[in-house]
This record gives sequence, structure tokens and C-alpha cells, in this order.
Amino acid sequence: MTSLIKAIKLLSGLGLIALAIALTLFTLELKQLRTELPQLLAQVDQTAQRVAPVIDEINKIQQLIPPILEQSKGYQDLVPQVLSRVDDINTQIPTLLAEIEQVRNALPPLVHQSEEWRKTVPTLLKRIDSTNKTVRESNQNIAQISAQVPSILKESENLRKDVPIIISQAEELVLKAEQAGREASKGAVTGVISGIFTSPIQLIDRIGDATAETLGLSESKSFTKEDQQLHKNAITALMKRPKKGNVEEWTNSRSSNKGTVTIQSMSNKDNSTCYSIRSQIEIAKGPDKGLHNVVTEKCIRN
Repeated sequence: MTSLIKAIKLLSGLGLIALAIALTLFTLELKQLRTELPQLLAQVDQTAQRVAPVIDEINKIQQLIPPILEQSKGYQDLVPQVLSRVDDINTQIPTLLAEIEQVRNALPPLVHQSEEWRKTVPTLLKRIDSTNKTVRESNQNIAQISAQVPSILKESENLRKDVPIIISQAEELVLKAEQAGREASKGAVTGVISGIFTSPIQLIDRIGDATAETLGLSESKSFTKEDQQLHKNAITALMKRPKKGNVEEWTNSRSSNKGTVTIQSMSNKDNSTCYSIRSQIEIAKGPDKGLHNVVTEKCIRN
């Protein structure tokens, strides 16, 4: 019994000591809390200041939620259309895949053709090199010809000085031919006109301007101005396609006269083309009635 009382007293003493220690610690905690309380209050104030803008922002967000929900409803209304469009695209996919397959099948021939073209490139390049070589040779020839141009121009100048003499000789030959035509009998070849010209136009003008006297006719009324123009037109048409044996006809319904122009022969000599042209004229009435001919021999310098 005595031991039990001692144990109880000991435990009571220990309890009191523990209580004293607890009170001491509590007092220390209160003291520390009192020292830290201003800082805690300051932190609370700062937190409150930070929370206020957040609350305002939340209020603004809450105000935006109805329009967002409304817009979301509009998007939801569009979903069926989008799904319908997707279905349309899905139905077109097989066609697209078929076309892609066709394109893929067409690629090998194209690649093969491209390969064939690539094989021809060296040949083409070789031909281009050959062409360039020919061009260079042509340029060299042109340069050589250019060097000869002054002498050619000088020769042309000398030839131009000789032209009046040649024309004078041609005119003299024409006068002789006209005289021969006047002396020829009716129904036969009335004469031969010869000479050298520098262009077909001069030849046409010389033959086409033949008068009644040139043709050996006694009256100018036998071969009218209209006959003369028709005769000249026939010569012009003939010289557009000069060939041995070609014939052009003309007829004048007013004077009843008619005729033909024929290329009897053609030859090349001394850088000139020489023609033998026969003009056959049939006079319908008057003292010169009958068939008349005149042969013109002319050379055109090439």
C-alpha cells in the first residue's frame, strides 16, 4: 500500500512538472505569435489586395460566359452542315483516289519518255555545236564578202556610168526596128525590136507602148489607145509567169480588134535573161484589116 502511495505521488509530481513545461512552452508560443501577428496581418492584407483584382476578373469572366455560350450554340448549329460537307468529301475520296491511281500509272511512260529525251540531249548538243561552227564560218564568209563590197561598189559605179551608153544603143536599135516594121508588108512579121533592160517593168513599158506606126499600120485609128492598153495588160500578165510557150489573149469589143502575146523563147547569157516575145494583132476593119505581127527580143539584166 505504501508503495502504491509513493507511486501515485511520483506520478503526480511528474504530471505537475509536465504541466509546468507545457505552460512554459504555451507561453513561449503565445509570445512568438504576438511577435509574428503583425506580419501575418500584413500578409493577410496583401493577400486581400491581390484577391480583389482576381475577384473582379472573375466577375468579368462571368459576364463573358453568356455570349460565349451563345456563340458556342451557333457553332453547334453549324456542326450538322460541317458533318454533311465531310460526308460529301468522303464520297469524293474514291474518285480522287482513282484519278491519283491513273496519274500514277501514267508516270512510268512519262519517265521513260523523259529518259529517251535525256539520251537525245548529247546529239542535240552536238548538232548545236555544229550549227555554231557553221554560223562562225558564215560570219567569216560574210566578213570576206564585206571586204569585197568596196570593189563591188566601185564596179557598180563604173557600170552606172556605162548605162547611158547602153540605153542610147538600145534606143538606136528600137528606132531601127520601128523602121523595119514600117517597111514590112501587111500580114507578115512587121519587125524585130531588141535591147537590154534592167527590169521587167521596162520591158513591159517598151513593148506595151507600141504605137500604130511602130506596128507598121497606116492609120492610128486601126490600133486605138484602148487596144494599146489591153495589149500592155496582156504583156504584164504574161511576164508574171514567164515560160516558153505561154500565151495571153486580149480582145476589144469596141474596136473588134484582138490579139495574142506569146513567149517564143527564153535564154540566159551574160548575166541576163533574154526573151523573144511575139505580139500578134488582128485588125477587124479599115485599110489595115488583117493579121499583123511584131517580134520583140529583149534581155533583162539579172
